[in-house]
Amino acid sequence: MTELFTLAEQEGVQSRIIFSTDGNSYQAVYDEPEAWDSLQPHQPTLLVSDIEKWHPQAAQIMQWFPFIKNWRFDDLMMSYAPSGASVGAHTDHYDVFLLQVQGTRRWSYDDQPLAKIELDEDSEIAVIKNFQPQHNHELHPGDVLYLPPEIAHHGVSTSDDCVTCSIGLRAPSEAELLSSFIELYSQQTSADARFTDGVKQPNSDASIGQHEINYLRSQLLAISQMQEENLAKLFGQVVTSYRLFEETEYAVNTTANNANKVWQKSPFAVFAYHLIDASEASLMVNGEVFRTTPYTAQLICNQTSFQIDEIEISSNKPVEDLEMITTLSEMQAIIPA
Repeated sequence: MTELFTLAEQEGVQSRIIFSTDGNSYQAVYDEPEAWDSLQPHQPTLLVSDIEKWHPQAAQIMQWFPFIKNWRFDDLMMSYAPSGASVGAHTDHYDVFLLQVQGTRRWSYDDQPLAKIELDEDSEIAVIKNFQPQHNHELHPGDVLYLPPEIAHHGVSTSDDCVTCSIGLRAPSEAELLSSFIELYSQQTSADARFTDGVKQPNSDASIGQHEINYLRSQLLAISQMQEENLAKLFGQVVTSYRLFEETEYAVNTTANNANKVWQKSPFAVFAYHLIDASEASLMVNGEVFRTTPYTAQLICNQTSFQIDEIEISSNKPVEDLEMITTLSEMQAIIPA
């Protein structure tokens, strides 16, 4: 596990060491992998987030889940733990696939969300107190456990070489989705379109009446009746800009890139597309929208890598598509393969 500790020491890489001094309450040390040796008496677990961003080849694991849309993948987290180590019983707000890579880990879990959750007050992290699981199963290398959102679970390492990958799916809450959607929608409306008073007679009270309610309802109705193309673009902007890294570590030479014939999506970028018709598509990348062809949109989004020659030969608008490729390379959304 030397490689995992080495990665955790790199600048910008997010890591945690979770440990327990009494087997009930859990504490965390953030971004200090060098603290591992001093914490070994307390059965520590090292967790390193966003593995696929720092080692893009690790993203190949996500190809094992072809039934999930690409933009749903959030991150690949890897953990290492000696026998007996745990991060405590907890829930996640998103779907997660737990892949056992090395060693063994025993998982205890429920098949329904808990009606009431009591958290351990002495834990620095959110740990469920007195968790009584319905199921127990030990994972061996190659085994996968799927846990829906809000399902309580508790993993305990049962070997000294336990390595587990946690594949999390991005899942903005309804509040996050709607607030981001409304913010983007409002940017498209005219600043001159304003609320007007519907009072025909002088009235100085502070009531909210039918006129105001009807005005708001008309605004919401206008949103619901937007064309599918515009709704898809706004949705794509939201989901491809959700939980993005603010900066990347890639230093890309644009001149060299334009001459490169084979490209791949940057592990720091999120892509989605919407097919408008047989000749046009919208491509959403990190919250930006591009008009392109269905062929090129699907080529970029659905393939691990692609060649410029494929666009030159098969696109019905190669000049426009290649201009978009240049823009994507300049914003480092695609990088040389």
